[in-house]
Amino acid sequence: MPHIIPDAEVSTSQKQRQRKAKYKSLPRELLQLTTRLPDLQDLYAQSQLARSVNRQLQAISKAGSPVTRIVSLGLGSLLVTKGQSRRLKQLAVLLAIRDCFQDRRNEPIEVYAQDPTFTRADETLLAAIGIQILRTSSGSDLGEAAAFITPETVVYSPFLTLEAYEQLLLNSSVPMRYLIGDDFDALLQKWPKHSPERKQVEGLTRMGLSEYRRKAIVGEGFWTADDETFPMAVYSRSGAEPNKLKAKI
Repeated sequence: MPHIIPDAEVSTSQKQRQRKAKYKSLPRELLQLTTRLPDLQDLYAQSQLARSVNRQLQAISKAGSPVTRIVSLGLGSLLVTKGQSRRLKQLAVLLAIRDCFQDRRNEPIEVYAQDPTFTRADETLLAAIGIQILRTSSGSDLGEAAAFITPETVVYSPFLTLEAYEQLLLNSSVPMRYLIGDDFDALLQKWPKHSPERKQVEGLTRMGLSEYRRKAIVGEGFWTADDETFPMAVYSRSGAEPNKLKAKI
């Protein structure tokens, strides 16, 4: 009697082959790196973390205007050995977020990434998986990303600098509605009282996030202690009006 492969296994196998096929044209130096990404995508898909994130994404999809674009800030170079596992996992989460929104749209979701440490090899890899590159001269500046953030954009920004968060949250010309990034409740506990960084976080929480609803992202099965990750949260607000508060930067 022939062995019947369940549809779920066939689907997973097909996805793996499709993902790996995308990387065949990449330079040899990137091939070893890209072989890890499909496995991380599958690990994420099976985790409790993915279910937690997906619940928040579904809420965003039902809230109003459809998401048409994702802008990733602060991803970091994928070729630097230190912290590489965490950054690859952050990329896997970004791709999963894209796929989740894409399932609800007929037109492709635009995905952009910006980080001052991107190398040409990083840009080649990201372009191979459908991510367009934006540029900035500094990790404390929004650079080209400022012009690409609309009320229909989700900003994905784990490990972003506080200075960039100031521009993102306090700059009245950036009409951000959805943010998936660092959990500011946890950031308040990270810095000692009376430190400059603590004052920055307090100011961002009071002036930049007062109009946003916070939902912490929790879930096991993906991050490990070696990844040295930081708690994340989803922030969203109703309406599409730009923040009226002036930036103090």
